[in-house]
Amino acid sequence: MSSVHDAATYFICRASEDGNIITHLKLQKLCYYAQGYSLALMGAPMFSDPIEAWEHGPVVRAIWNRYKQYRKSPIPAPDQLPEIERWRAKTLETVHKRYGWMSAWELRNRTHDELPWRDAWHSEDPNAELTHDSMRTFFHSALRGERRPPEPVDKEAVLDWINRNDELRKEAAKGRAEILAGRGVRWD
Repeated sequence: MSSVHDAATYFICRASEDGNIITHLKLQKLCYYAQGYSLALMGAPMFSDPIEAWEHGPVVRAIWNRYKQYRKSPIPAPDQLPEIERWRAKTLETVHKRYGWMSAWELRNRTHDELPWRDAWHSEDPNAELTHDSMRTFFHSALRGERRPPEPVDKEAVLDWINRNDELRKEAAKGRAEILAGRGVRWD
C-alpha cells in the first residue's frame, strides 16, 4: 500500500508540471478524493492513514503535520515523482485531472456538501474519522451519477409550526378560498 505522502508528493509534482500552485488546503482535499476514488473504483484504500473531519473539510493528520508550515503559501515541488503502483498512479492522475484545476476553496466547499464529511462532522466525536464505508458508498454513487435524495421532512414538525403561526395559517386559508373561487392569489 502506498503512503499518503506518496499521494501528496504526486499531486505536488503534477501541479508543478502543469504550472499550477498547490497549497496545504488543496493538497488535503486532493488526498481525500484520491482515497474516495480508490475505495470506489478499486475496492481498496489508497493509503492507510485516517481522514478526519475538520472545520475546513477532510484532513489527513500526517499531511497536516508535514506541510502545515506552508499555510496558504505554495508547496514547493520535489525533484521527482515517487514510485507508485500502476493502478494507484492511474487513480491519482484521474483525481488530478478532475480536481487539480480547482482552487483550494472550491474543493473545500465541495467537500462540505458531500456526505462522508458532513456525517463525520455532525457526529458526537470532535475528531471523527470519515469511514471507508461511507466514502466507498458515496463515491461509488457519485461516479455512477446518482444523487442522494434530500433528507425527509418531518411533516409533524412543519404542521406544528404552521398551527402555531396563526397569521400564516389564515393567509393560507384565504389564498385557498380565493383559488377555489377562481380569483387567483393576491400578490400584495
